[in-house]
Amino acid sequence: MKKLILISLVIVLSIGVNSCGKETSSTTNYNIYQVPVDIAATYVIMAFSNATTGINYQLEKAVGYTAMGAAAFDSIVTLKKTDSAATVKYTYQVISTFAVITSSPLKTSLDYTSNGWFSSATFRSQDQPEGDWIISVQDASHLGITGTGNDTGAQDDVTENVLFTSQIAYTLQSVLADKMTYMVTSGTAQVTILGNGPGNVSFRYSGTLTFSGNRQAVLVLGGSTYNFSLTTGTISK
Repeated sequence: MKKLILISLVIVLSIGVNSCGKETSSTTNYNIYQVPVDIAATYVIMAFSNATTGINYQLEKAVGYTAMGAAAFDSIVTLKKTDSAATVKYTYQVISTFAVITSSPLKTSLDYTSNGWFSSATFRSQDQPEGDWIISVQDASHLGITGTGNDTGAQDDVTENVLFTSQIAYTLQSVLADKMTYMVTSGTAQVTILGNGPGNVSFRYSGTLTFSGNRQAVLVLGGSTYNFSLTTGTISK
């Protein structure tokens, strides 16, 4: 009789231990965590990409307006752009306001506001980019651009099923653009992205985006490095 009681006790204890183990694993909530740097970097890259009419696209348009003389006088340019057939689908409305600072050599301020969304197979965003830039003639071939901007919105990383809100803040430094091609040839943008992810857990990453020319760039964010195309937003391994 004593042996039976002892065996029963061992069985009860074993069940208790196994039950506790299962309870511990089942209460882990994998939907509460910090947005990783790779996902944050993906959004920064898309926010700068021409594929989403992003910051680099706006830089090229500003250079084009200036090179064609549209920025030589106070003016407002409104652009609504939609592409539902591209790999990255988007709709944005951009209002660019130019104000002449000096006419010779030409130096113009540009304030732009934008509102819209983009969607790809892996990423979606609803955002509101803004920029406050100074565009000036550097030499016969180049325009210089300095200034700041931000991009606020809500994002969805479809691949990882991560929803988050964020704000990108950037400062353009020593940016040069070709007056013939309108493309940025060199310069940097100091970038910070912060926001809240699953479970309202906050995140913040800072770094530098370097324009390499030919619509190529390198983003160093949170200690990680990403080489990518400004044309497509594609990251090269």
